Amino acid sequence: MDVIWPALPSFLVGARNTILYCIVSFPLALVLGLLLALMDGSQYIWLRNPARIFIEVVRGTPIVAQIFIVYYGLGGLLAGIHPSWALWINSWTAGIGTLALNYAAYEAEIYRAGFLSVDKGQAEAALSLGLSPGQNFFRIQLPQAIPLMIPPFVNDFIYLLKDSAIISIIAGTELTSVLNFFVRRNASNPMPFFLLAIVLYLLMSLPVSYVARFLERRLRAAL
Repeated sequence: MDVIWPALPSFLVGARNTILYCIVSFPLALVLGLLLALMDGSQYIWLRNPARIFIEVVRGTPIVAQIFIVYYGLGGLLAGIHPSWALWINSWTAGIGTLALNYAAYEAEIYRAGFLSVDKGQAEAALSLGLSPGQNFFRIQLPQAIPLMIPPFVNDFIYLLKDSAIISIIAGTELTSVLNFFVRRNASNPMPFFLLAIVLYLLMSLPVSYVARFLERRLRAAL
């Protein structure tokens, strides 16, 4: 315990930054994922094909390559346009942007599966009663699909907490980067730091699971 207490403030800062990365990037991923799902289900090929290509490319490539493209590739491109623009790409913007784009592809598939789970007969009945396609989507399909989508959304948020460790490779400060720092400084006795990191990750992820289960039960009861 003697080695843990001096390191604890740094680990708490790393955990705080991990939470900040996730609570900013995940809502962006949900919004972008919904947009991709709607584009993918569109009857217009000029909307459907770009969405499907984006989803398949992002899901089929490693996130480490994606963060390098955003951090170094996009940063270099902006620097070529105007040197000051390169300042827009830092560990925060590149990390949040990469996580949001990466998870948007996965959330799009969750949305698509959720919408397909709603009986088509209900949509046809709603349209026959005079509801517009927009009203049908927001009043019929989406409310029924949301309870089915909550568990995979929660799983993805927990995965995001762990995947945020990728930001450490572009000098971002989060829990895993703090862990690596102290492990290198205390190579003879690294186990306490690994255990501390595990405990902090559990403290971040378990409450999310419990809250999500509560919301899922409430939503199912309300329908």
